[in-house]
Amino acid sequence: MSVSRPLWLYILLLGAVTALPPLSIDMGLPAIADISRALGVSLASASQTLSVFIFGFVLGPLLFGPLSDRVGRRPILLTGLGVFTMAGIACTFAQDITLLLSARFLQGCAAGAAATLPIAIVRDRFEGVQARKLQSHLALVNNLAPLIAPLLGSAILVVGNWRWIYAALTVCGVILWLRAQTSFDETATRKSSNAAASLLTSYLSVLKSRRFLVSTLIMAFNFAGMFAYIATSPLVFMNNLGMTSAGFAALFALTAMGTIAGSWVNGKLIHAGVAEHRVLGGALLASLLISLGLVVESQLAIYPLYILTALVVMSNLCTGIVMPNATHSALEDLSATAGAGAALLRATQMLGGACASLLAGAFYDGQTSHAMAGVMLACAMLGALTFVIGHRSVMPHPVGEQAG
Repeated sequence: MSVSRPLWLYILLLGAVTALPPLSIDMGLPAIADISRALGVSLASASQTLSVFIFGFVLGPLLFGPLSDRVGRRPILLTGLGVFTMAGIACTFAQDITLLLSARFLQGCAAGAAATLPIAIVRDRFEGVQARKLQSHLALVNNLAPLIAPLLGSAILVVGNWRWIYAALTVCGVILWLRAQTSFDETATRKSSNAAASLLTSYLSVLKSRRFLVSTLIMAFNFAGMFAYIATSPLVFMNNLGMTSAGFAALFALTAMGTIAGSWVNGKLIHAGVAEHRVLGGALLASLLISLGLVVESQLAIYPLYILTALVVMSNLCTGIVMPNATHSALEDLSATAGAGAALLRATQMLGGACASLLAGAFYDGQTSHAMAGVMLACAMLGALTFVIGHRSVMPHPVGEQAG
């Protein structure tokens, strides 16, 4: 991929590709009831349009990430965006729930294949501090998607129906495919050899990196904590605290801005020359203390809205710091298998989020925030423990500085 173009445009385009999954998930949230009525199915069946997409998203990177190490990033990127577009057309004109769910699964696979590549592309082209900065900028662009996606979906429903949402996603796919076709050059200059061509061999090669394993676990635990909040936030804020849907949408946007602020803070810390292991360790410690505060508040039944909101914003801010640093650390030692590494990273991240959201939902008691706070604390503890036990021993340190 040529980097002679303005760097901000380069990162914006990569960020737009990584934003496809959250856009595809969150834009459809306001349309679940409309799909149920239009296709004559239950709300539970209509909500499966989200779950099948997520399952497809987990599978797509695992299949196509290693393939990008062998044939290159550009062919996989173009294929993923092309299939995403075709699946979007099928979703738009689906006349029954079976076709819609099938198309959504395919759309998830394609989005997963395409959205995994940007972090590998950054790994291909940049190293060290510059790579950390670009991963942070990429996360900043990506974090805008959950902020605006539900609002976009609601706005589309004002002028059209649920099919218009999938039509809008199709248009996004077309624009990104055209942009990739005209502007993206190949970045995987060190493609894997035939010996590492198979999926199994590629993944075994990646799993030999202790730094990758530890960094991926840290990212998965941190992301899982954020998903525990996402899954139970409507219940806590609307059911427990009596917020209206409009009020919750505004508050959710506010808390989502925490991750954007975290990416910005991370960029400033990198620019100031703060060592990666200190940034990551500090953010994990802060996340642990904030989650502990949420548990204390829940147990004492103290529910001032501004306190709960402030704690969640700060927790998301920590996530905005952890994710780009953990991503960079996980892929730093990988070269010919960066695509496979990126695939495992994203798949593990999404599986962690799915498990945490299921746990938080299963333990929700209908009256308190115990489940949300408890799962967030457990995830924060596991992330911090992983860092203490394994990560600092595999992180690079400035000359003269001890690992401990």
